[in-house]
Amino acid sequence: MTWRQPRADRDSAEWWAAVARHELLLQRCDDCAGLRWPPRAMCAGCGGFDWTWRPSAGRGTVASWIRSHRAFAPDLPLPHVTVLVRLADQPDLLLPGGWSGTGDPPVGRAVRLCFADIEPGLSLLSWEAAP
Repeated sequence: MTWRQPRADRDSAEWWAAVARHELLLQRCDDCAGLRWPPRAMCAGCGGFDWTWRPSAGRGTVASWIRSHRAFAPDLPLPHVTVLVRLADQPDLLLPGGWSGTGDPPVGRAVRLCFADIEPGLSLLSWEAAP
């Protein structure tokens, strides 16, 4: 099956390249030091336009989750659980991803990032229970 590749733009190209390498990078504003996701040109906190990419440990807690019974692609296993994770790096950053654990992820559960290799050259964020 062929997936529709995410379209990287000027601000997100490095982020997608890092995900392909199984790394999580976040933009850090050079003016106020705030982290931001998704990648974008301007800091929502201070309006700054300069940033540096910073590695993240990829740890956080489940803020929310949803179970889908509709396939987004023909070979996507059902049901499919998507989680929204509050990053430990900065609690107001919420990143979505697939759930690699078993059962329903309880809100507040500590998780760590893993990556789902969808097809050659395409990896997406996925989360699993942290030990």
